[in-house]
Amino acid sequence: MEAPDGPLLIFAGAGSGKTRVLTHRIAHLIAIGRARPPEILAVTFTNKAAREMRTRVEALLGGDLAGMWMGTFHSIGVRLLRRDGEAIGVERGFVIYDEADRVAALKRSLAAAGIDDKRYPPQQVGHAISAAKNELLDAAAYAASPDGSGFVGATVARAYTAYERELRSNNALDFDDLLLRTVRLLEDVPPVREHYQERFRHILVDEYQDTNRAQYVMVSLLAARHHNLTVVGDDDQAVFGWRGADVRNILSFERDYPDALRVVLDQNYRSTQVVLDAAHAVIRHNSERAEKRLWTDRSGGEQVRVISVYDEQEEALAVCAEIDSLVGREGFSLSDCAVLYRTNAQSRAFEDSMLRRGIPYRLVGGVRFYERREVKDVLAYLRLLANPRDAVSFTRIVNVPRRKIGDQTVAAVERLARRLQVSPFEAVARLDDAEGVASAAARSLETFRGLIDELGAESQRRRLPELVELVLERTGYRSHLTDGTPEGEERWANVQELLGLAGEYAEVDPPEGLQQFLENVALVADTDALDRDAGRTGVTLITLHQVKGLEFPVVFIAGMEEGLLPHVRALEQGEVGVAEERRLAYVGITRAQQRLYLLHAFRRHLFGAAHAATASRFLGDLPEGIVDHPRRAGAPELTGSPRAPGAVRQALHAHAVRPNPVEVAPQRFAEGMRVRHARYGDGSILKSTMTRAGEEVVIRFDTAGMKIFAVADARLEVLSR
Repeated sequence: MEAPDGPLLIFAGAGSGKTRVLTHRIAHLIAIGRARPPEILAVTFTNKAAREMRTRVEALLGGDLAGMWMGTFHSIGVRLLRRDGEAIGVERGFVIYDEADRVAALKRSLAAAGIDDKRYPPQQVGHAISAAKNELLDAAAYAASPDGSGFVGATVARAYTAYERELRSNNALDFDDLLLRTVRLLEDVPPVREHYQERFRHILVDEYQDTNRAQYVMVSLLAARHHNLTVVGDDDQAVFGWRGADVRNILSFERDYPDALRVVLDQNYRSTQVVLDAAHAVIRHNSERAEKRLWTDRSGGEQVRVISVYDEQEEALAVCAEIDSLVGREGFSLSDCAVLYRTNAQSRAFEDSMLRRGIPYRLVGGVRFYERREVKDVLAYLRLLANPRDAVSFTRIVNVPRRKIGDQTVAAVERLARRLQVSPFEAVARLDDAEGVASAAARSLETFRGLIDELGAESQRRRLPELVELVLERTGYRSHLTDGTPEGEERWANVQELLGLAGEYAEVDPPEGLQQFLENVALVADTDALDRDAGRTGVTLITLHQVKGLEFPVVFIAGMEEGLLPHVRALEQGEVGVAEERRLAYVGITRAQQRLYLLHAFRRHLFGAAHAATASRFLGDLPEGIVDHPRRAGAPELTGSPRAPGAVRQALHAHAVRPNPVEVAPQRFAEGMRVRHARYGDGSILKSTMTRAGEEVVIRFDTAGMKIFAVADARLEVLSR
């Protein structure tokens, strides 16, 4: 590409090779003498991208790039502030607070300002402060803004002021400060601004559609002298509006720089034309976008498969069955396949099905469902109700939510329990014999013991879903999670997913329902631990937000329903919210290289209860000529489009009246049977359990210890009954 001076706008469609374009442009600028390495600033959104870009440019030039600035916005901000921040009162040795440090500092700030952190949780206040900093509002500016008015706004403004004092006293900056203070440095100190404006003759910015106001202003200030600003991005892939990104930054670039040259990269090197046509059919309905349509010389391709299922369990089974077929019959590998979804909570059904069927998987960007903190907390409460002698569960939740029972108090209770040879929970009744337990902490422990005793009695007469609801309310865990932040909302969604799973035991009499539930959860967790390395080469499970920049031969997008994709929060925001969800669907679709599956259910557990679900409007955008509607054996028999009037009612009725909707296999193994396994040798059955996926057994082998298997995969030989 020729490298003219002046502003350059590159619209780089999905799979069009934008990284190659950026690296070649940098190498070309240096090779023809337009700029030396120290005169180039290249800004990326991840450190990994920066390292990859530097490596490629060095390979192209065959030499060192000493002096070139290349990194993320935050890393560039740190360099500027370390060098020149003292001009605005930022000491050179400042520390950078991560999220945990920030929350701790906010707690101290709220206390200093006399603000009740129960009414104004630190996470919620921090979210408001972060949004203000991204808009370049310090505490004083926030207090004078419309957001800082009213009782709540004024309270947040007080907290913000106290938080600024706290950061200054600790010589600390949080991540938002790295942008805010850098902009202030460039705006308020002309010699510093002019130095860097002169130094950086060419500035290149990747993923420009994801910049927020602070990043936009920072780039504008640095490029003001030479106007040699190259930005690369794709407005159709702008999906981070929820964290402050503003797609208008790239759409208004030509207004900001009227002499800008526009280049559109619309040839896709990743996907088939069918996939690209599906993506265009969805994204073309966004009114505010730069017109472009991706094309490829890979004409044709497999049709997009839209699969209608009854619920999330059948959705997971359908995906697993298709993956089995792709791997077993068509030569794909497990790592070729990815399952994409809108919320982290949706991974649970896929994790369960893949664990039970022995399909290795890799959960990207998050903790496995049963290992997530909030899920483990709720399960710990339930385990303690079922077994008060469970010391691990007691220690985990005795101070969650906080009850003024500190680590030293818990350690004292554990010492007492060891001395008396009882469980920690039982030791709470003997606190008079304890050393190192203050009277206030003792009262809190007694209150906690009474709470568990009451809930334990309720567990004997309440069915599981009602019991879990009661635990969430009586313990205060619901209010502990629902703090008004996106993170709290995500954690609460995981708890609601667990509540939906508990709903499957609603017909089992207490306390048997609780016992069965905990046993099955433990079985999944134990199976998960059998092969911790398997996920490295398994199916990828990932959210749509996290999948950006990746690609897979086979892509499944799950949960394409109104309320999930588009998400209910986006629907509340009107057309702006729906437009971002449409871009999110576009990102997911364009990850597929060869095969694309879009799944929707007619019934799904959301917010802790089952709801009828309507197919996503995005499915209605797809032209029939590129879509196949396969029907799995036993799935609801439908006529017409899943978006047609009455489709939900028709599907629910079809499922309700079909005979034996789930085929029940006979139970083959029983406790005490002797069996032989080709790898582990002889052993005895300790337990056999029937699940949705079939029979599962726990075996103690004579030489290999205890193992857990799905019978369908284990190939066991019966030695004696």
